[in-house]
Amino acid sequence: MMRSGAGLWQMAWGLLPLGIVLVSRDRFTLSILAVASTQALYVVSWDVLSGSGRISLGHALPFGCGAYATALVSGWGLVPPAPAIAVGALAGIAAGALQAALGARLPRIGLAIVTLAVAECAHEIAGMLQIAGPGGLVIGEEAGVTATVFPADETAAARLAAAALTVAVIGVLWMVRSRLGLAMRTVEADDRGATASGIDVTRIREVAFVIAGGLAGLAGGLAASLAGRAAPPMLSLEPSLFAIAAAGIGGRGSIVGPALTAFAASAALQWFDLPVMARLALYALVLIGMELTASRGRRRRDARLHPLREDGAR
Repeated sequence: MMRSGAGLWQMAWGLLPLGIVLVSRDRFTLSILAVASTQALYVVSWDVLSGSGRISLGHALPFGCGAYATALVSGWGLVPPAPAIAVGALAGIAAGALQAALGARLPRIGLAIVTLAVAECAHEIAGMLQIAGPGGLVIGEEAGVTATVFPADETAAARLAAAALTVAVIGVLWMVRSRLGLAMRTVEADDRGATASGIDVTRIREVAFVIAGGLAGLAGGLAASLAGRAAPPMLSLEPSLFAIAAAGIGGRGSIVGPALTAFAASAALQWFDLPVMARLALYALVLIGMELTASRGRRRRDARLHPLREDGAR
């Protein structure tokens, strides 16, 4: 269990993005920080799922579903802009439940393949889909779906996104200290041992998918509201790779580390305005470096624990 002192320090660090937003005054900077907060919230949702011992390559699915759901209900005037973001969270929960139903019982590689395939399927459908809106207006395809911009003011938008990130981080840190969090960590460390101790491993993973999906859907709803549009790239591979890279650099499973890393990385990527292909190449290099470093660490650990038999023979 997390010590209380460590928990308080983590919560304090989790307030950093909100503090930066509150002291910022430049409109351009605030617009960047608003998007950075939504991306950090999205990465937190991925980190929650990874805490159950599963890696999703298609976490863009609940993020994109949340964005499209918010855009549809707000852009068509069915729901006011603020509740429309909550609709996005519900859509994310539904997407997370779908991923859980398909992959919660699968091994790690199988789950990664299934989540990636489902997200890419949704991405391609979003790029082809034509939706008849009010008055017979046909929207969709690569242009996406128009959403009501909310909040319209850059300061309010940045504060809303940063506040949502802060509440999510504190809420997840509280969850980590709960019985559910303990069960998730037990499942991540040793799923067979967790089963032997009476923990329903599949159920815990399904709950993790649903919670992560809700947070990702909330992030997607905020992103669509801030941008005024939900578009197919929100369902693409790029958001998923960004989440994995940011969580890996920030310390997977620590919640605050991935959140702060994603907040800073998203702000930097927006500032330098890197094209999509450059961002994908950057994420790929980060992931390659992480895996090579982890592999060397595992070999060194194994060498210390299990000396070579040839040396013993000598």
